[in-house]
Order: sequence, then structure tokens, then C-alpha cells
Amino acid sequence: MNQLFWSEENARLFQLYAVGLHGKTYPKGKQGIASCFADLGVLQIDTLPILGRNHDLVMQARVDGVRPDLTLDTLHQDRLGFEYWDKVYCMIPVNHFPVLRHFMEGSEGKSSWFAEREKKLHQNAPSAMKKVYHAVKQDGPLSSQELEDLGGPKQTQKGWSSPKYANQALDLLWNHGKLSIAHRKNFRKYFDLTEHVIPAEFFKKQQLKKDEMWTYWLKKRVANVGLLPLTGDNEAWAFVKQARTKKLIDGMLKRGELTQVSIENIKTPFLAPSNADAMLNTASAKRLSAKARFIAPLDQLIWCRSAIKKLWHFEYIWEVYKPQAQRRWGYYVLPILYKDKFVARFDGKYDRRTGTLHVLSYHKEKGGLPKTHQAIEAGFSRFLNYLGGEKIIFGQPKK
Repeated sequence: MNQLFWSEENARLFQLYAVGLHGKTYPKGKQGIASCFADLGVLQIDTLPILGRNHDLVMQARVDGVRPDLTLDTLHQDRLGFEYWDKVYCMIPVNHFPVLRHFMEGSEGKSSWFAEREKKLHQNAPSAMKKVYHAVKQDGPLSSQELEDLGGPKQTQKGWSSPKYANQALDLLWNHGKLSIAHRKNFRKYFDLTEHVIPAEFFKKQQLKKDEMWTYWLKKRVANVGLLPLTGDNEAWAFVKQARTKKLIDGMLKRGELTQVSIENIKTPFLAPSNADAMLNTASAKRLSAKARFIAPLDQLIWCRSAIKKLWHFEYIWEVYKPQAQRRWGYYVLPILYKDKFVARFDGKYDRRTGTLHVLSYHKEKGGLPKTHQAIEAGFSRFLNYLGGEKIIFGQPKK
């Protein structure tokens, strides 16, 4: 079994390298987006457009010359990725599609939640899925806006889904892999037949034996985060919980498919890629960037929240879904990374009408950097360029 023992400093350096925040220089704009996405292996998609959306923020921390919406536009237009379940709802590189097609069409992809939705849809609108599929086949790509409601009583349902039966059919056909998202317009999803979206060389279904799907996806998840804690951090194990068994993990460690890492002062052992030692050697030979990087709230660097607290001595809770009175830091707070430390966090809001970035609050971490530090000022200047804004105002806007 591969087993490594690292200092906290080496573990942080390795993780930064693994998630594209150290030792890698990407071209600007679309070319950089494509290269960075291939390295990251996943982008978590979120709907809130406060400072751009989460996937936009992940990219701006690593690639210059990007703007909100450019990331998904580029990945869809160039057929570099597809939207589906990974940790949660994500953009995934197309080379993983054959494995996920096995999931989509197999029993693993038929969750009880989707099965219940499909059952109810068949009861209320028996021909909905067939009608929607043929409409997309004939006239796709289509969004729910182009599809008529297929009859039946209206329903009240919160979340991503529309109450229209047509939209429910779209979601179910997408979950089964029959339809895929061809592109987005103003973040609205446009669906087409999957074979029209996924390049032919990746459209094939990969036949997998028992546990092979989860072995494959656990290796991918470990590569996505760099260091995956063996215990705790259940959210970081989302979608791969079936791989979280002693038998499967011990087998992968024994075969050298993963490495186990122990870190000084931390009881929890971590899983790392099989070549973690070589990756650390490469990372150690690179000089840390003096750029201040504004980290997305759902960046894979901070997917493992309790592990981040132990390893980085930084506690981060995304408070967007908390009542205002219960928030400690603010509504949409971004951590600021400088070299190998989290040095501050800020709550921000962008006003597109006036081109103004409002920094509602700025909190320096212990031993961190004030907002007047040269690297922080330069970071805010780059961030304003990413937003396409004209000015920054610190403090709460006047009512």
C-alpha cells in the first residue's frame, strides 16, 4: 500500500497544485478555460449570479481574461464538457461520458426521488416524456420556454424544476441520458438529443462490472480535490458514497490506484492520487504566486470544509441560505487566498446597472492581509475587470 507522511505545509502546497492554484499558468480567455477545465476535471454549477456564478468564479481564480458566462459558453460551444451529476450538479469533461452513460442507463441512475417523479408524471401526463422527446428530436435544441405545457393541474414545487409537465419530462429525459444540455442562453437550458451533444468518440457506453463505476469515480473525485478525507466531510463524498467502503478503498490502496496520506497534527487520514509523491515534488519546485486569488464558495479547494479547517486553519461556511440575523460574515462571501494561506474574506455584490462592485465587508484573518495591501488591491482590480465593472465601493451602500 502506498502511504505518505507529510507536514501541513507540504499538504497545502500539494493541494493547491492538485486544484490548479499553484504551479500552473493558463492562457487567457477561452484557451485558458479549456486547459484549466481539463485539469480540474469538474466544475460545480450554481444558479446564484451575485458576482458571476460559482463556475465563473472558480475559473477567474485561475485564468485571466474571463468574464461571467464565458466559461459555460466556451465548454458547450467547443463540446468540451456536459452537465450532469457529479458531486452535485456539475460540468464534467466529455471523456467521462462513457462511464456516466453506464450510470444513466443502469439501476444506479434510477434514484428513488427521480423514480417517484417519473411515476407521478406518468399518472398525470402519460405521454409527456414521449411528446417532449419527439419535439426535441424534431426541432431541438429546445428549452422549456418553447415547449407547451402538456396539460394537467399545476403543481407547486420549489428548487430547480418548473411546475410544467414538459419541464419535468425534460429533467427526467436528461437524467436518463436521452437528452443533454446543448447550450445555455441567459442561463436557460436548451436540450438536444444526447447523440447530437456528445462527440461521437465519447458517446459509446462503457460496460462496467460491479464496483468498477465507483472505483473509477472515486479516483476522479480524489483527483478533483487533491486530498479527500477518509472520515467526515460527507458533502465531499456526495455521488460517490457507494465507494466509501473499507473493502473497495483497501483494494484500491493495495493495487496502488490511490495513496493514503497522513498529515502532521491531523488524525484524519486522506486519500490522494497514486502519483501524489511525484506531484508534491513538482509542486515544491515551483514558486508560490504573489497574486491574491478570490476563491469561489463552491471551489473544489474548499469542498472538504472540516478538513480545510484542520489543514488550512480556516473555517468557511457559505451563509447564503441562512437568515440574515444568523449570518456571521455576510450573504455571498469569498475567501481570499494569498500564497498558501487564507488571508481574508469579503462579502460582495455587483450592480450591473452602474458597473459597481460593492464590497459590503472585508474581514482580515489572523495574520492575514488588510485591504490596503498591494496584492489585495491588485486582486480587486483584476476582479473588477472580470466583472466588466467600472468602480469599487467599500462599505454598505447608502439607502
